Formats: sequence, structure tokens, C-alpha cells
Amino acid sequence: MANQHTLQRPVCVEGVGMHTGKRCRVTVKPAEENAGIVFHLAGECIPALAEYVVSTDRCTTLGRDGVRVMTVEHLLSALVGTGIDNAHIEVEGEEIPVLDGSAMPWVERLLDAGLCEQRAPRQRVQLVRPVSVMAGDRGIWAMPHPERLLIATVHYSHPLVGTQVAWFALDKIDYREEIAPARTFGFWEEVESLLARGRALGGSLDNALVIFPDRYSASLRFPDEVLRHKVLDLLGDLALVGVQVEALFVAVKPSHTLNTAFAMALRQTILGEVEQ
Repeated sequence: MANQHTLQRPVCVEGVGMHTGKRCRVTVKPAEENAGIVFHLAGECIPALAEYVVSTDRCTTLGRDGVRVMTVEHLLSALVGTGIDNAHIEVEGEEIPVLDGSAMPWVERLLDAGLCEQRAPRQRVQLVRPVSVMAGDRGIWAMPHPERLLIATVHYSHPLVGTQVAWFALDKIDYREEIAPARTFGFWEEVESLLARGRALGGSLDNALVIFPDRYSASLRFPDEVLRHKVLDLLGDLALVGVQVEALFVAVKPSHTLNTAFAMALRQTILGEVEQ
């Protein structure tokens, strides 16, 4: 899609927040050209840009002037995955509904509403120098490349997961079939500590894939569903750059903290090049 796109009509979704456990309601509405993606709640407008990230504790939270919206990554991933550049997102509550733990319910509702092509060209830039963010044995790198490619890997010291590696041509990928169905996941050993920290209060076997010592809580949708959900999250967090970037991306053990720091570094690099 060479031009920007928005929705033909609004999409309204209600559900429970993964971490707050509270009911929330989201309405995704069409937006004008070059508006980008903007969250609206409690009288505040919060652009979906890296500088508005205020927390990455098990999810990506955006905020402004004390107003916050949690767990934006799945919806953002669905928007970029379906090719929607401009949207106003009205939020009633503190969090985006988790639904089934994947981006698939969002994708289905967005596509049912239909996309509307706009006249303005999609904002896309060519990376001219490498950008990287590293933390211990984790890291994300971007290198100049004529195509948008992603190589991703995860590693967990668990016999059912281990090391998973895959690569994706981001301009050719069938997001709906290859990425959107992958569910959020967690290890059984983490549950008690998460609840003690006030996290995952809305989690259940209906909206998360739980990894027990010897089994998964449900049949896998992909053999490498753990990796694909990490890619789903990464694409949502990279939406916070605000533009598409032509580059080869390599992500080793990505996380929301790493993803959003990388999005900020990439955004600063791009803005710096524009200013020059």
C-alpha cells in the first residue's frame, strides 16, 4: 500500500484488561491523513509515539500528564499489521482489552470495518546508518536495507520452548495468518509473583497460553507460537517509531523494555537525520 489508510467506520470492542482485571471499552475511529495513531482517554490525547512510553512492566504503557493507558501493543500490532496508518482510539478504562491474548480478534474487527485509502503517501523512510540497543544478552539492531526484513530469536531454559528462530519479510508477510493468532504466554512459575505485583489480574486460560513444566495449557497455534507472539509485540512496539523504516532488523530475546528503547533510538535517529 503506497498511500496512507484509515478505517471506513468505527470499531468498538469491550473486554477485560490483562493486568488490571477491569472491564474496559475501546472505540477505534477513522482519522485524517497524517494524524497517526492517537489514544484519547480522560480528557487527554496520547500519540502512539515512543516518547510517551511511561512503563514496560510486562506490557507497554503510554501516558501523558498523569493519564495512562496500559497494554497497547496488541492493538498497535494489529493496526500496523492490517495497514492502518491513521486512527483515533477512544479508551474507557485503564487498559486495552486482552480478548484472547492475541491480535487476531482486533484484526478481524478492523478488516470487517474495512480500510479506506487516503491521498497522502505512507510515511516511510530509508535508514542510512545502523541503530542498535543492547542489554546483556539481549539486543535489537537495524541496518540499512532496501526491504523491511526481520530476523528474530528467543531462548528460554525450558524443555518445551528452548531456542526458536525465524525470519519475516515484513512487506510480504500475511500478518493475519502468520502473526496475529499468536497468544500472549507465561510460565506457570511466574503466576504467583505476577499476581503479588498486581499484574495479570485479568489473566486466564482463555486469554493466555500457560507453559507448565511438562505441557502447554492449550494446543499450540504454531510450533513456534512463543516466538511469533514476541514478534507480534515487537511490531506493535515498533509502531511507536511513527513511520515505516526500510531496514534489516535483528531482534535477540526482545522485550517491551528493549523494544520501546529501540523504537526511541530509531525515532531519534530518523528525526536527527531529517533536521540535518
